[in-house]
Amino acid sequence: MGNSTFSGPVRSQDGFQSITTNTSTGADTTNSTYGTNATIGGNLTVAGSVFSGGMPTLGGLTVTAKATSGTVSYVAGININPFTGGAQQVTTLPAATVGVVCIHAQSVDTTGGTAFLSFDCAGDDAYETGSIIESRTSSAVTFDTSTAGETLLKFTPANATTNLMSIGSYIYFTCTTAGLWNVSYNFQHLGAGTTGTFVFAA
Repeated sequence: MGNSTFSGPVRSQDGFQSITTNTSTGADTTNSTYGTNATIGGNLTVAGSVFSGGMPTLGGLTVTAKATSGTVSYVAGININPFTGGAQQVTTLPAATVGVVCIHAQSVDTTGGTAFLSFDCAGDDAYETGSIIESRTSSAVTFDTSTAGETLLKFTPANATTNLMSIGSYIYFTCTTAGLWNVSYNFQHLGAGTTGTFVFAA
């Protein structure tokens, strides 16, 4: 069949198939199918960052070192930050634009004090309602869930080597709806991981 170009959507009630025809026998082999579910034959290459509110791929992201300070502005990409808990840090996220990925990469242990680390949304941005973050209460695992309009994510460590977020931890902020941040995370800890609290707030 020859090549065809369409200006509108291609629609089918029974899905689509990618096939190969054997030039000797004329037999067709189905390589990939696209319907309610997709089956891909061979390798799949996807351009750009891939996420659906979860952890994104890191390929192609810019890495930026951000010194800890009273106020810090993050940029799209990976932000390497040495927050210790010795002094509070108010971190402002970039604008929540669809497709933007912003990552906090914790570069040192969080032993050093009990000052908080916050992640503030810029402008009228907010956290996606129902975002969930892991926390600790009396050494037990707990979770905090964002409610509509909350714009702040706050971490308060203990002055001990037991915080759930330590060196090598990541917090991922991804935007799939303009003006709203999704939150996911990969926490690492040096000790027991029994201290440190995360909470969403307005």
